[in-house]
Amino acid sequence: MLRNMTLMILVTLALFATGCQRKAHRAHDENTTTEQKQTVQKEEKAAPSTITLHTTDGNEIVLIATPKGIRFKGYEGKIVLLDFFATWCPPCKAEIPHLADIQKSYKGEVQIIGILMEENKDDLEVQQFEEDMGINYPVTNSPENFVLSDALGGIRSLPTMVMYDKNGDYFTHYVGAAPQEMIEADIQRALTKKVQ
Repeated sequence: MLRNMTLMILVTLALFATGCQRKAHRAHDENTTTEQKQTVQKEEKAAPSTITLHTTDGNEIVLIATPKGIRFKGYEGKIVLLDFFATWCPPCKAEIPHLADIQKSYKGEVQIIGILMEENKDDLEVQQFEEDMGINYPVTNSPENFVLSDALGGIRSLPTMVMYDKNGDYFTHYVGAAPQEMIEADIQRALTKKVQ
């Protein structure tokens, strides 16, 4: 299943990549009790099949789980790159100009969606950050961001990006800052994959 496959890949790559450590809103460390671990496992198994994210400009992005990935309502036929980030994270900020370049260069073919991993952040404050950083793609700011993170196995290092192909199938992911050239090479590979 997507969650299990993504979890294995994220855990493996997290050992080799660097990035900012996210302050988890749930305990996932070695000190977690057996009871807490069982509760988290039950929650992950019961992950919703549909998640609605809310953007800072008041729009909604509906994500529907599929056996191989996620279908992004309104972005069918596009490569979708989810960027899990925080405003306080230096590597996250460093990659934003590259993501803005990619969004501009591949308009109509690629959709980047920023997934803010901070709690209780005001939309106006995030919009100011978007303006200051030149973000030209939607940014979501809602509790559902953490539901999505948990559904993908838990995002523990920022930035983390997950790419889905034009079919909505999982394609690849990056833990820590990734070079723009690497992301674009993967986009080119995903673009040549046939739509099913």
